[in-house]
Amino acid sequence: MSWAYQTGDTLALWTQSGTSDNSVPQFRGRLSISATQLQIGAAQLNDAGFYTVEVVPTSSTGLVKNSQSVELKVFDPVAGVSLTVPSAAVEQKNVSLSCTWTGGTEVTAQWKKDSTAITPDSRITISGGFLVINPARRDDAGEYSCTASNNVSAQTSTKSLTVYYGPDTPVLTVDSPKQCVGGGDVLVGQVVRLTCTSSSLPPATFSWESDGQPVSSGAQDSGVLSLQTFSTNESGRYACTATNSVTRGTSTQSYNLAVVDVCFDGGEVAGIVIGAFLGLLIIVLLILFLVVFVRRRRGKSVVKQAS
Repeated sequence: MSWAYQTGDTLALWTQSGTSDNSVPQFRGRLSISATQLQIGAAQLNDAGFYTVEVVPTSSTGLVKNSQSVELKVFDPVAGVSLTVPSAAVEQKNVSLSCTWTGGTEVTAQWKKDSTAITPDSRITISGGFLVINPARRDDAGEYSCTASNNVSAQTSTKSLTVYYGPDTPVLTVDSPKQCVGGGDVLVGQVVRLTCTSSSLPPATFSWESDGQPVSSGAQDSGVLSLQTFSTNESGRYACTATNSVTRGTSTQSYNLAVVDVCFDGGEVAGIVIGAFLGLLIIVLLILFLVVFVRRRRGKSVVKQAS
């Protein structure tokens, strides 16, 4: 039995009487042969290729010569895997992640987010060591991992991706000591507080305007504006603008604030209604009493005249 490399060089020979190594320079000192196998020690990348074994039976067996070839693949182990994510990924923008390695042959990359395999779709493209999200969404934030592997080894690198977003359209609420029934937000002389909130990462900063003119909120960039009212002239359109320092986005919400000189809350209105009802009831009872009283007087007068 003999073994030959794809170059045509015979590497080793085995017979019933012994073995021989042809000392091909590439394999010198690394080969051993037996009746069933050829062993290559300290495999090298250039050992890859096709190997052919030829078996020549002894004449006494009556068998014919035959041969078979097999392909040997030799892999370099994966090394130096590194995952790179952008430092400022922004919602609705293109986000690219890259996975690199310094060593390894026939390497493939597998991607995961929060330990779940990533499936390409209309937004996500995977090409080898690159993953592209376009456009990015805020829920794309999370822990990403890239596993580079081949048939003999694997290495994984993990990084967290932060997606900055917002500001979303602000929500503006008004809080005053009394809830005026029938119109108006705050009574002259009272303090009214306007609160502006917006979903944003990083948290948004806020600025205020009244009828287009800047208004100080007291605390810089605060989403709360407290107004001590002195006149109904302070009524107007108040607007808060949310700003995101990373996305550079802005969003505005406004409210028409009414400062009034007469304000009744629900309890006061109820008291007035009840008082008016009781007053009306008393008047009705008095009228009924007078009617009954007059009728009785008339009845007595008729009796006296008859007698």
